Amino acid sequence: PLFGWLFPSEPLPDLDEDWVSTTPAASWRQRLEEQIEARQLPIRLLDPIPPSPVRAPQHNQDPRPLATGPVPERSLAGRWGRSSYTSWTQASHGQLAPEAVEAGRDTADTADLELGPGSEAGTSEPGSNAASTAGASAAVGPQAPAWPEQGPLAPFPRGAAAGDCLHRMLERLELSSGFACDEARAVVARELRRAGLQDQPLEPLLAGLEQMRTTPFGGPLAGLRVADLAPERRLHELNFDLSLGSVRASDLAAPFQAHPGGLFGADYGRRLAQLPIDSCGFLTGSIDLVFCVQSEAAAEAAGEGEGEREGEGRWWVADWKSNWLGQRDSQGNAVACGPLHYGQTAMATLMAASHYPLQAHLYLVALHRYLGWRLPHYDPARHLGGYAYVFLRGTPGASAQAVLPGAVPGMVVEQPPLARLLALDAALGGRGPA
Repeated sequence: PLFGWLFPSEPLPDLDEDWVSTTPAASWRQRLEEQIEARQLPIRLLDPIPPSPVRAPQHNQDPRPLATGPVPERSLAGRWGRSSYTSWTQASHGQLAPEAVEAGRDTADTADLELGPGSEAGTSEPGSNAASTAGASAAVGPQAPAWPEQGPLAPFPRGAAAGDCLHRMLERLELSSGFACDEARAVVARELRRAGLQDQPLEPLLAGLEQMRTTPFGGPLAGLRVADLAPERRLHELNFDLSLGSVRASDLAAPFQAHPGGLFGADYGRRLAQLPIDSCGFLTGSIDLVFCVQSEAAAEAAGEGEGEREGEGRWWVADWKSNWLGQRDSQGNAVACGPLHYGQTAMATLMAASHYPLQAHLYLVALHRYLGWRLPHYDPARHLGGYAYVFLRGTPGASAQAVLPGAVPGMVVEQPPLARLLALDAALGGRGPA
């Protein structure tokens, strides 16, 4: 566990290659002693305690013959265990639409959507809610800037290691401060080394993350930016374990079909019903970011000296996505990836194909239960917000202010119907509607 701290200039070793057994112990002891002395650490190395001698087994003196115990008459409960969004959806990764290719990250956030030469990023894609996404795209309006085809993060590697690296950076960076500082550079450089990506240039990466930080969410969150999220009103990496009743795919699909409003409704519910889900036990996961947006009424009350009740406002979940959406040439080489390609229809297509709507709704149910346990006077109609999916490679920066209050490239922001979330909570074994 101390490797990345004691040896920050080296990539983490690959334990799958039996790294420990092939490295001489004497060599490692010398290196550790050098680091401890150089850093003046209050640590001393101890020799391992030799194992106790193994006693020879004694013969059983009991003359009675051995026999088996009672044989269970019922089958073991194979459905019970720990489930997650990833385990529920992994069977569909080989069944995505031809244009959506899973790149292998465990949380499935590096799926690609490749737009052929000359195709429009905002055109209708198979599998999306055409009416909803068309309306979201139209909300941008004719005054939208000419979004760039290439973004600062376009050349950044794709795949599991790169996606995890970006997530760790955003967990450790101070989001309310600019990234053009020595502290931010140190964090980014350290995470690149941990991921074995130390050859990646810092400046484009910092520029891309700063561009994301200053992009307004749009939609229901209007001009709010990641940069505006104060440390005392956000939580990073909120882990959860929710108890489940008996859950099947049809149980998860029913709330989408019964409450079809928003970006993903009945059409997505039918897609969701095809997943091979049959579980009970626990649902486990981790939410990238939870943040609270102060309500206008609470802000006015605080301005009048009445003060703000603790936790007042709407609570939202945010998820960082490193998916690559862009264009390739006729030889299959990537030629462009930027805000131009992250229109609402293209992102909605990718989200539906990768079952991100299910992930977002599971996160909101987890947040709903968390607030019910931790927030005094919790009322989901007043306190529960929605989700914001931030596609890091497609955010355009401050220039997106020009399209507000419409949709913003790289941002999928929605406040799903509360009745759907409460019905999904009930389907997962919660209390559901009050």
